[in-house]
Amino acid sequence: MAKALSGWKARRYAIALLQAAVKANELDRVEAEVQALSEMLNRSPQLMKFLAQPLVPFEEKAKRLRQRLEGRVSPITLNFLLAVVKHKRIEAFDHIVRVFTELVREYRGEVIAEVITAVPLTDEERAMTLKRLQEITGKKVLLSEKVDPSIVGGMRIIVGDKLLDLSLRGHLERIREHLRQVFIAAPAELALADPDQEDGGDEK
Repeated sequence: MAKALSGWKARRYAIALLQAAVKANELDRVEAEVQALSEMLNRSPQLMKFLAQPLVPFEEKAKRLRQRLEGRVSPITLNFLLAVVKHKRIEAFDHIVRVFTELVREYRGEVIAEVITAVPLTDEERAMTLKRLQEITGKKVLLSEKVDPSIVGGMRIIVGDKLLDLSLRGHLERIREHLRQVFIAAPAELALADPDQEDGGDEK
């Protein structure tokens, strides 16, 4: 069984591919090709099993891949795939491609913003949201839209590890948390006052 590929090793493969693609001025093409190959391998368990099989010589695997891909993908893409297979990392190919895609976005100055709304955005709302996010981040923003009726209204925006919660549900949860903190911090002030004391004591 192949060992899981650590994050820094996956990044090393991804950086090598990025550098080769940029140097050859083929970044767009290579990005599209490795993503397509990742999808193909995910849909082809038999091919993945063949490429991961340690008893099959690398030369046989390389021959199969060249027959299938030579002339159809960039030499950079093919050589990268062959290197991954040769070093017995094919089962981590999908992970490497995800890291590569992240590096490509960083290289281009792009960020992904996940926008969650109760109903689908209109074209006008999408354009306004995109413009505002690009002003805030100073980068080209790619929107990933998701509909979640449970947020009731407004929207939640996730960029990297940052969350901007503008939903009605989020607003209500903040109010609820504030009230909870008030009850915890000042229970004495919230205790019912003695009616007699409020009235100035017993009537004469």
